[in-house]
Amino acid sequence: MNPKPDEETHRGQGAVLGVRVLRYSGVQGVTLAGASLLHLITLFIVAHYLGPAELGRFALLYFGANLMAHVLTIAVKPGTVRRTFGAGDDEDSDDEDEEEVSASPKRSLGTGLAMAFVLAIVAAAAMIALREPIADRLLGSREDADLVVWAAFLGAATVVFKLVSIVIWFERRPGAFLACELSRPILALVVVLALLAGGSGIEGVLIGNGAGTLLAAVVGVVALRRSFEPAVDRVEVGEILQRGMLRAPIMMSFWTIGNADIFLLSRYVTATELGIYTLASRVGFIAAFMPQGFRVALRPLRTASIYQAVEEQYGRAEQRGQLLGYFVLVCITAVLLMVLLAELVVEIAPGSFVDAAPLIPVTAAAMIWPALLRTVSQQTSWPGRGKTSFVVAAVLAALIFIAVTIALADEIGTYAAPVGIVSGLLPPAVYMFVRCQRGPNRIAFPYAQVARALGIAIVIGTGYVLLPDMAFALRTALALALGALYVWLLFRLEAISEAHREALTHMAQSVVSGRTDSFKPRRGLRALEQGERDRLRAGIETSWAARRSVQGRAVRPASLEGLVALLRRVGARGGVPVGAASELDPGIAEYLFSSDPTALRNASMRRLLEAGAEAADLRALEDLISHLATVPDEAWQGRRKQVEKSSAALVD
Repeated sequence: MNPKPDEETHRGQGAVLGVRVLRYSGVQGVTLAGASLLHLITLFIVAHYLGPAELGRFALLYFGANLMAHVLTIAVKPGTVRRTFGAGDDEDSDDEDEEEVSASPKRSLGTGLAMAFVLAIVAAAAMIALREPIADRLLGSREDADLVVWAAFLGAATVVFKLVSIVIWFERRPGAFLACELSRPILALVVVLALLAGGSGIEGVLIGNGAGTLLAAVVGVVALRRSFEPAVDRVEVGEILQRGMLRAPIMMSFWTIGNADIFLLSRYVTATELGIYTLASRVGFIAAFMPQGFRVALRPLRTASIYQAVEEQYGRAEQRGQLLGYFVLVCITAVLLMVLLAELVVEIAPGSFVDAAPLIPVTAAAMIWPALLRTVSQQTSWPGRGKTSFVVAAVLAALIFIAVTIALADEIGTYAAPVGIVSGLLPPAVYMFVRCQRGPNRIAFPYAQVARALGIAIVIGTGYVLLPDMAFALRTALALALGALYVWLLFRLEAISEAHREALTHMAQSVVSGRTDSFKPRRGLRALEQGERDRLRAGIETSWAARRSVQGRAVRPASLEGLVALLRRVGARGGVPVGAASELDPGIAEYLFSSDPTALRNASMRRLLEAGAEAADLRALEDLISHLATVPDEAWQGRRKQVEKSSAALVD
């Protein structure tokens, strides 16, 4: 998996992709960590006020709300995302077939949002009408029917929230994504705390979660107001529903594996045990932050020029092997982290949850497997492989999970669910990987490095678990020290290849600096005359890049002719290698300086690549525009920094 020797590893497309993945993973990680931390705080508060048994009852109602929401999400979300962006979403089958984008992605998105609103209202009304039998099935008593009303409210808000959240993510707008995702648990925590303090029970917890989800949905719709056209297109309704139904087996299977554990266990364990498991599994889910963030970060990037550029530079086998290898390393690290933190987290919870400590590492090991199976499927292939293989794998995994959990629940109690998850997902992941490696499409997987990382994690984790009881402060210090030792050993024992360290260093520096190259905008802009700078600036300030910077101070140029040539001159003078002029430059200009939503720009990019444009060239030019959109007025006037400072000194 080492880069070709004649390439500058730390300046190659792989390092650039790595920076993007780190940034997007960071956004996903912050979002998942923030949302889950707030959700955990909410659970701790519920546990403090209501105890384990009531927490278990809330978990069942939450399961019912999410079941309703997921069924409707299948009908709306995958089809809307595919018609708008031409690619699958984070819960889709991860296949690589690019579907035809709608002729009007904004209209498709508007239709999808309208469908989500209507279906959510209809389903909530149906759930409320059937609240008594639903309460009897979920909680074992029709007297709790009023609680189902608030669960229906939560489920309806969740349908819209899930759609707007994934669309914002595919538009590559991390700030708006964070605002949408974090507004949900923040308001939920505030409302839940206020209602519980005022004497409310589970009803208050459901109201708080529903209010937070509704607010987040509103925030998302507002953020997308320029990306959709309010419409209900009957043709698009059919297209969206068709694509959703085709992927229903996959999405329903993975949802079952990730959410049905609570319901299945409720048939065999007490409400108190279910409450303890709920806390342990939510803490264990922290292990999924890093792998899930890594995987989801790749989803919008796979439709971007940088992903194509990496494949062109390193080759398909090299690219996929490296990505899968580092993903497995992330999974190993995440599980070890939870082993080290399990007892520390339980110390914070009420004393009645002490039995959750040994459950947390087990649930953590289970929670990484959905993302791991998806990533293995995404990075492996063999001749003749079709979509059916992944559908079969997902359905079989769900059935095995259900069967194993039910079979073992009487014997091992709450441990049956995480054992069932691993039992269901491990076989198809191993099959896909082995099938790929035994065929002509084998990937360059770093076996030795992954084996070293796994060995280091097992030794450190086992040693820590076998330690005797000790004071909280001492155990915390020891956990931190062992975590640092693990990272040091990864490099010392070459679990992370020495050939990649320069690239990783460059990636870390780039994440801090915000730049993946050494572009000097002032120097680059001095390659142009003032009139040329004004034309280029006008094009940039009315393009997609201006969304995140300085909107609307210039009038869009009457013609885009020659703007790509100006951009190439700026890049070359500023220290960024760009491609030579080509006959495709007029089309490249339409793509680069477009103010269209991301979905339309992705479609334009695909047409350019099919026509022969180089992905690396498009990526470099995009980065130039993104950087130039943020430079100050003085740079566009051709002034040097030294001149600016000298002038300021004279004024003083």
